[in-house]
Amino acid sequence: MTLPVSGRVCAKAPFCDDCQKLVDLEVEAEEKRKVEAAKRRRLENIETLLKRVGVMGRYVHCSMENFQGKQPIGMPAYIYGPVGRGKTHLAVGFLREAILKTGEEAGRFIRAVDLFKEIRDTFSEKSARNERALLEEFGKAVPLLVIDDLGTEKVSEWVEQTLYDLIDRRYGELLDTIITSNLEPAALSAHYTNHGPRLMSRIFAMGPLYEVEGVDRRIKGRK
Repeated sequence: MTLPVSGRVCAKAPFCDDCQKLVDLEVEAEEKRKVEAAKRRRLENIETLLKRVGVMGRYVHCSMENFQGKQPIGMPAYIYGPVGRGKTHLAVGFLREAILKTGEEAGRFIRAVDLFKEIRDTFSEKSARNERALLEEFGKAVPLLVIDDLGTEKVSEWVEQTLYDLIDRRYGELLDTIITSNLEPAALSAHYTNHGPRLMSRIFAMGPLYEVEGVDRRIKGRK
């Protein structure tokens, strides 16, 4: 409505408390409709969203529902086991759930070798980003970070220090992290000779450890 003296336009208030309650209910219902519509859009486009956050095409179909094996109770911080047991499948399944719940910004998927390569590439003068900015992004800005196949990269003092820095940042910020590896916890600790015990201590504190058992699903049934 328009005020008679100033001519200023303002919202017209309900005439009574009952009217206000009806307005509040309508607003609440509209917000719920928007949330549900957003969820439907995410479900329809989930594979596209997974690709956008780094998941490779072979794994965009992976979900908790089609995982063949015993599922962990709650989201683990470290998923380990021999090759072909479904570690990546399981990690992507948790990432899918996070995206469906909160949106594309919910997480990021990256192979360990690509993670270090991406950080190392910032050393180039042609790079638009620097190492600190990238560590800030992975260490603080990503709510759920999946690091796939840790231990496959070539270990160096720089790799160890960078990995420890990243994990320590996420541990300090209370951010969800999923790491997959072929290495058992003790083997991972020994793999990184300078920072191994400190790394595993933080990973232990970030969530449960889960061993994926069974046969190699990649060769199962092909004999």
